[in-house]
Amino acid sequence: MDEHFNQLGLSRQPIFDRNLNVVAYELLYHSENGNEVAKFLNGDQEACNVLINNFTSIYDSGTLKSLPAFLNVTESFIKTESLPSLSRHNLVIEIQIDQEITPKLLNSLKGYVEAGYRLVIDDFTYSEKYNPLLELAHVVRVDIIKHSQSDISAHLKQIQRFKVTALAENVGSYEEYETCYKLGFRLFQGNFLSQPTKIQGKKLTSNQAIVIHLLAALQDEDVTAATLSDIICRDPQLTFKLLRIVNSAQYNLPNKIENLTQAIVALGLNEINKWATLLALSSNNDKPSELIRQILITARMCEFIAQATDGIAPELAFITGVLSILDALLGVEQSTLLSQLSVSEDIVRAISGYEGKAGKLLQTVNFYIIGQSSFTLPEELRKLYAEAYFESLRWSNEAMQMMEGSHL
Repeated sequence: MDEHFNQLGLSRQPIFDRNLNVVAYELLYHSENGNEVAKFLNGDQEACNVLINNFTSIYDSGTLKSLPAFLNVTESFIKTESLPSLSRHNLVIEIQIDQEITPKLLNSLKGYVEAGYRLVIDDFTYSEKYNPLLELAHVVRVDIIKHSQSDISAHLKQIQRFKVTALAENVGSYEEYETCYKLGFRLFQGNFLSQPTKIQGKKLTSNQAIVIHLLAALQDEDVTAATLSDIICRDPQLTFKLLRIVNSAQYNLPNKIENLTQAIVALGLNEINKWATLLALSSNNDKPSELIRQILITARMCEFIAQATDGIAPELAFITGVLSILDALLGVEQSTLLSQLSVSEDIVRAISGYEGKAGKLLQTVNFYIIGQSSFTLPEELRKLYAEAYFESLRWSNEAMQMMEGSHL
């Protein structure tokens, strides 16, 4: 990847439809000055294409899909007509509302829309002066933190006259998602998937119980291949998928593996533990695939950085990343989950309060992934984190493809 792109600190945040399918990603970037986006888009055309395609590609339901990229650009950037000649389906122009709506700006935006680009109005609050923009726009983004429900309802009622789709921004919980759904929003963005719905007295399904039993066993440094095999084989689908992965071309083993104990011995505990964990988690079919993808990206990024730095074992970093989001996947309280797993104190402190070396790593990875605006990496770490994130996106697609087994 180009050296400049390594320094950009680009990340992405998913945008969901009403069925919680990912339909686009917003590209977020950590820039030190307002011209960073212009440098990014004015860079080498081929590199721009590669970068955007990699950041908006996902493996889902047996196929590799390229989703639209929402990219926030400045007024001056729009007026200079600097957008690259990417596919009109792959790039969505996002503009801030806090600028004067001049004829020159409207003419520039109209040119992009006529050329096939879609337009998003960010941080939207209805006013009549924005009607000319609404005539051009395809999506309006409403920050639900900044408005009351009654104000939001009034805004949505005003824009019904226009052919625009309302996107709820900063949806922080599943309950807020349900409220926005009822208000009439059709698109949703925020960290609500990573917040479990709290249900008092909830019982785990048989599959979830196997997941917890397996993860608890993996915390034992003296666990044997036979013990793990005994747990995994209780889930026939998990057993089948794991054997299929072990026998795939990726590992190129000399002899075909026919039972779990052989598989564990052939690959070693670290590798088999990773796949057993991911497969067990991915079998929660009632959860959106984006949550599985979020776990994969977080865990792999933690592992990648731990491998490149001193002080944290990569295996510890990986499982910390997995367990940090497991409560959302299983829909249980984090404290209850951690107590059932009997994990080490280092992992508990890392997940519960970002404490210790593993906690600081997890916090930095999480902030990078969500594009935390107040978060700034030291210069010497920017390239490493950009490479780690890029690799984690690639690996998550590959891992989901292997878990679904379309090419095995």
